[in-house]
Amino acid sequence: MAMDGPTRIIAVMNQTHDVGKTTITANLGVILAEMGYRVLMLDLDPQADLSRQFGVPESQSGMDNLLNDTSRESELLLPLNERLSLIAAGPELDLFEQQKPSAKMGIKLKQLLTSTIQSDIDIILIDCAAISGLLGTNAVLAATDMLIPVSAEHGALRGMIKMLPVLQRVSLLRAESLRLWLCLNKLPDGTDFAYQFSSLLIQYFPKRVLKTVIYDNESANPADYQSLANDLLMGRAD
Repeated sequence: MAMDGPTRIIAVMNQTHDVGKTTITANLGVILAEMGYRVLMLDLDPQADLSRQFGVPESQSGMDNLLNDTSRESELLLPLNERLSLIAAGPELDLFEQQKPSAKMGIKLKQLLTSTIQSDIDIILIDCAAISGLLGTNAVLAATDMLIPVSAEHGALRGMIKMLPVLQRVSLLRAESLRLWLCLNKLPDGTDFAYQFSSLLIQYFPKRVLKTVIYDNESANPADYQSLANDLLMGRAD
């Protein structure tokens, strides 16, 4: 199933750990591929959690070489199935983050995605690091959509709040507006709390909170992630 229009580039980001960024990225990748889309996942986190989730060793070169122009995309692409592929983080990705920020370095990923990677890809998912430096800038400037997982934990909310001024500042450098989405993630099931928390976020972020809620379960529910994927594709928000 080819997607109408340009490639959707969805960056999954929150400036804190343990909010489910990698789990959401991985499950969306699998589900979207099963739905017939050609999907590429990029591990843009030096911790390489997404790479490990698919059994890729931390020593596997990937985004580190791509961003530093030492390898071509075709040399780094790891096919996971017929429609799903991954470019790992790479052991030296943190070295890219440590470089001096500049306008040229901030659009490196956007240039790569525009020139080579997205020619035969419908959807690109970027698992972002919990930082707002050079890697975060590259993700914001390259993406068409920003997906922020939000749980009711203090750290997750604080991470989201810290991100908003960063997104606003970096978005001024974009030629096109960034679609911003919030995903309620890891909420307790079977209580009224999820509804109350969702209502509060909708009050402050109208038309930005995706309808599907991912509850705090040990095992992923494919139906939930398919619903979340459809929310993203159709802009289905409360």
